Amino acid sequence: MLHTLIKHDLKALQAFVAIVECNGVSAAQERLNMSQSAISTHLAHLEESLGVSLCRRGRAGFALTKAGHQLYEACTLLLQATTEFHREVQNIKWHRSVLSGTLRIGLIDHLPPQFQKMIGQVIASAYANYPELRLSVDTKPPQDIETAVATNQMDLGIGYYSNLLKNLRYQPVFEERQNLYCHVDHAATKVDDLSLTKLEEDYAWVKRTYAQLPTGVGFTAGVTTATAHSQEATLLFLLAGSHIGFLPKEMADPYVRDGLLTALLPQQATYVVTHYAVTRPTPDPRVNWFLGQLSGLLP
Repeated sequence: MLHTLIKHDLKALQAFVAIVECNGVSAAQERLNMSQSAISTHLAHLEESLGVSLCRRGRAGFALTKAGHQLYEACTLLLQATTEFHREVQNIKWHRSVLSGTLRIGLIDHLPPQFQKMIGQVIASAYANYPELRLSVDTKPPQDIETAVATNQMDLGIGYYSNLLKNLRYQPVFEERQNLYCHVDHAATKVDDLSLTKLEEDYAWVKRTYAQLPTGVGFTAGVTTATAHSQEATLLFLLAGSHIGFLPKEMADPYVRDGLLTALLPQQATYVVTHYAVTRPTPDPRVNWFLGQLSGLLP
């Protein structure tokens, strides 16, 4: 009997419950919004499937048989369980639609001010709209961000990556111009016939560990006697006046305006790098939401 009921159409069982609770087929029409013949068909189908008579109808009025009482009690339990099932499904949908948990983000040091502003807007939107979502932000060199994303220590990283790894997904987010700079009192600023060759051969360079010159730029870094693991560290060597090296133009501009740094051969010693958002290939709704919000703010 149970096997047959599990296979049976719930509509027929719901119709039977209405018949019982309304005390007859005719009385159940308004509740079910069905014709009397349709309700009778459901009832006949149930009786045929179960091989029992469920009710008696006649001059004495409507009455359930013993089997009818048993089925009604079983239907009550089943419909209650069905209601609870639908409630749980809706909860699952609701929880999936509401972002929660912790989104772990890695950023390189000294992002452009405009991009920092966009990141701030997305953070504000996250906390305003998703109270169950938490954000964790750390600053690391690009290669460390890639490793952290690949090993599931971070969910999203934004930075400049020289060699894109096959096991990760990269999405361009913004471009940044890099120029060659030195202190205004550096010896290179006193040379009238300064050239890329002289820069490569005659002066000490500070090089960032993750900033490789793109192929085809027409020059290479010269003698490297200082290594920097961040843009801030690169800036220290340039301000010291001991080295020349590349910095993002937006980062260097305030120091140029203050008369501390100057660009060397800005029309030649320059290149543009693309910064990417790096994620794991497996979709994450929190990452997708964050990048979707960010993409909407990008020019």
